[in-house]
Amino acid sequence: MTKLGLLLATGAVLLAATPSFAQTVGSCARGGGGNQPQPVWILFDLGSAHVRAADKPKIAEAVKTAKDRQITSVCLVGHTDKLGDKAVNAKLARERSQAVAAELIHAGYSAKDIVIAADPEAFGDMSLGSSDASEKDRKVTILFSR
Repeated sequence: MTKLGLLLATGAVLLAATPSFAQTVGSCARGGGGNQPQPVWILFDLGSAHVRAADKPKIAEAVKTAKDRQITSVCLVGHTDKLGDKAVNAKLARERSQAVAAELIHAGYSAKDIVIAADPEAFGDMSLGSSDASEKDRKVTILFSR
């Protein structure tokens, strides 16, 4: 087998082993009326895309809400605080959204009904000290759409 063939075969194995994340990457649908469930926030530690064990029940409850309320899609908006490099923060926001998507799928929500997005307003090339490292900015917002 050639090096290229081996590389392609290895890549295929890795892709097959990767959990199925959201089918759509893009922007979230807005609106849906006053009967929409409230957004859910999943908070993260500084520099981390690891879902905290304490937030897993919150994600399972979001799946239950989506199913009970017949939600057609869930949008995951990844956020970061304003510390650090903009490109690094954009990647971290996507990783956070993907981590929450994996937990939603694990809890029984369909991958094809998940949209992953990021909030570019949350990113910045500013390092203004620890006051800009607010935990409330290090999150994924789960938005429900019909």
